[in-house]
Amino acid sequence: MPKARIVRQLVVEAPNEVGTLGRICDLIAKLGANILHMCGSALTEEARFMLTVDKTDEVKAALMKEGYDVSEAEALEVELKNAPGTLEPVAAVLAREAVDIIYHYATTNGAPTVKCIIATNDNQKAQSLITGLSD
Repeated sequence: MPKARIVRQLVVEAPNEVGTLGRICDLIAKLGANILHMCGSALTEEARFMLTVDKTDEVKAALMKEGYDVSEAEALEVELKNAPGTLEPVAAVLAREAVDIIYHYATTNGAPTVKCIIATNDNQKAQSLITGLSD
């Protein structure tokens, strides 16, 4: 059965320049915080990083102190079997129930399960729908 829980995600806006990712990661490492999920993209002059960490408040404060624009966004952490086709029922039930996926990202290292970050227009409804799915 898929598992879904609501998580706090930091959204960091930064200049799109060489070394930005390294500076952000260095700051987080110096806090002794662990990055659980991360996605980044370049948007012309800006870069945007979406990340979940194990010390959200401390990381947010430190990034803001360094001058980064940081906000919080709610998202779902969805745990699925790491097998072909396991994301399809999730996407299908959300579509059927008119829950719009705003963005998603995931990675796997070959482990038996994979964790996806999914942000929707109704994360609580999505969480309930996903949790009700069977394998």
